[in-house]
Amino acid sequence: MSFSWVLALFTVSLGMWIGLLASVQVLLPSQIEAIAPGRKVWTLGAVTAAGAVAAVLAAPLVGALSDRTGWRFGKRRSWVIGGTVCCALALLALPWQSTAVGVGICWTIVHGGVGGISAALCAVVADRVSVDRRGTVFAILGFAQPLGLVFGTLLVSGISFRAGYPLIAVLVGMLALPYAFIGRDVPVHRPAGPVPAPAQSPDQPEQLDQPEQLDQPDQLGRSSRPDAAAVPARKPARMRRPRPLAAARALGPDFVWACCGRFMAQFATSLATVYLLYFLRDEIRHADPAQGVAVLSLMFTAGIIVVGLVVGRASDRTGRRKIFVIIAALLMAGGLAGMALVPSWSVAVVAAAALGAGYGAYLAVDQALVTQVLRSERERGKDLGVMNMAGSAAAAVAPLVAAGSVDLGGYTLLFLLAGVVAVLGGLLIQPIKTVS
Repeated sequence: MSFSWVLALFTVSLGMWIGLLASVQVLLPSQIEAIAPGRKVWTLGAVTAAGAVAAVLAAPLVGALSDRTGWRFGKRRSWVIGGTVCCALALLALPWQSTAVGVGICWTIVHGGVGGISAALCAVVADRVSVDRRGTVFAILGFAQPLGLVFGTLLVSGISFRAGYPLIAVLVGMLALPYAFIGRDVPVHRPAGPVPAPAQSPDQPEQLDQPEQLDQPDQLGRSSRPDAAAVPARKPARMRRPRPLAAARALGPDFVWACCGRFMAQFATSLATVYLLYFLRDEIRHADPAQGVAVLSLMFTAGIIVVGLVVGRASDRTGRRKIFVIIAALLMAGGLAGMALVPSWSVAVVAAAALGAGYGAYLAVDQALVTQVLRSERERGKDLGVMNMAGSAAAAVAPLVAAGSVDLGGYTLLFLLAGVVAVLGGLLIQPIKTVS
């Protein structure tokens, strides 16, 4: 692990989040409002939910495919760059859409691409970074999300969506270039015969699978393997009926609890942010809602920067994860309760900082925790894809739940619900036994 490698990971992550968050916070709501002003809340909810469903499907698929990819360009890097290209092209197509269906199709490609990129990047860190450094690395990568939100919203808040989409599409492509050139993967080996186990280094903790030993005769010419007749013939592989409960048992209870916690934390954040532009415009009556979103995003980022890296390093040094997740959940809930009970601009600014502090701490610690409950090193990409699928599933459900909450009890009910969900996200991590 080197500084240039971590920086390349950071820049591609930054581009990914700029493409997603600048669009979903400012450009997409503005475009939906222009297309369907009378149905903007439910239309935006449907479009963002469709995109999140695409991310749900893309994350485990790309993770599993990257586990089995043997291209010389890189088993993870190939999918990161492919997802980046898909996102950039879909962003370039968005300004030309004049119907909600067209916007939904393009947005599905954007969010699906981000889901695949995120799964591959998480697997890269698990491949190349030792356990005692993962909290720090994930904290650094965690900065990319809020910085992408702030930089992206500031960049597009003063321009129309027709000019904003192409601008961030170019940024998405440019910021992926460093990783395309220096983003080293764990090499893929295909030995033809028995080879000694490769030396393990701190920068490359993954243990490569050893090939099956070839049949070696003894001095009398007899095979060292059992009699072939005694070994049952292997049946050809066939499609099996999906069994969700069996799959959950195979993943292990700790992994399932981690998935549930990730789902709740992302659900809370998605509930709080999906209608932020409309909240500032309709509830607080801010003079410039797009600029207000940028300011709140800046405060959100400040909270993450101040708390995220500190908590990530503290978690690495103490070896404890769960207590920091609880603290993060309570910080998030406090910020959301403030926005619910006192809907004013000054309170919203403070609440955004508290929400950012909690979310930054959660990102840093939870990502490191997740890598410690994986089943095996061979299937890191697939398992991390499943974990990212939990977050994407929350993002798929949240817009529709948020739309219903706004209809039933306004933004007060929406933010209170998000606060309760955030606390549940912290509590669901506590039953994990393999991580303290």
